[in-house]
Amino acid sequence: MLKKIVYGSILRVQGLKAGIKSLMLIVLFIFIHGCGYQLVGEKGIYGGEIKSVYVPVFKNMTYEPHASVYLTDAFTRQLMATGIFAVNKNNSDTYIEGVLKNIRIVPNALDKNGIVIEKSVLVGVEISLFKKDGNLLKKWSFSDNQTYRVDDLGAEDYNKKEALSMVSDRIARRFCASIMTEY
Repeated sequence: MLKKIVYGSILRVQGLKAGIKSLMLIVLFIFIHGCGYQLVGEKGIYGGEIKSVYVPVFKNMTYEPHASVYLTDAFTRQLMATGIFAVNKNNSDTYIEGVLKNIRIVPNALDKNGIVIEKSVLVGVEISLFKKDGNLLKKWSFSDNQTYRVDDLGAEDYNKKEALSMVSDRIARRFCASIMTEY
């Protein structure tokens, strides 16, 4: 008699567990399909309308030579890394126009004798995304800064180039993040 009661209880618990599992699957199915979530079916933004982008060399409106090349390279690398776009392909769907608006280099730290040992480079960039027919889709403005060492005169130029490269990478990452979240 006791065996029948225990065995019957076990069957009811197992049946309850199966019912809970089924209920959880149904709730999960409704949640996934009801919240608007969908898997990405194709590359690009605007529902797959924009799959390729051309990145010409950014315009440099500053007196800092070759600074726009760092930005162009960083944007090209970051856009390729997203895996969403074909970059610099012939007959691209869109193109980016980048303008390096300003670069300011300011002292950041002094040693005990009042000699500058650290500087900060501040970069301002304006990015515009155009369709291939020339219509403006969106315009962004980004700025960032990076500190670098200048106490070793032989390494000051190298450190400044590295700082410009790091700032360029961060700005390009922020642009890619914003373009992926907005579209």
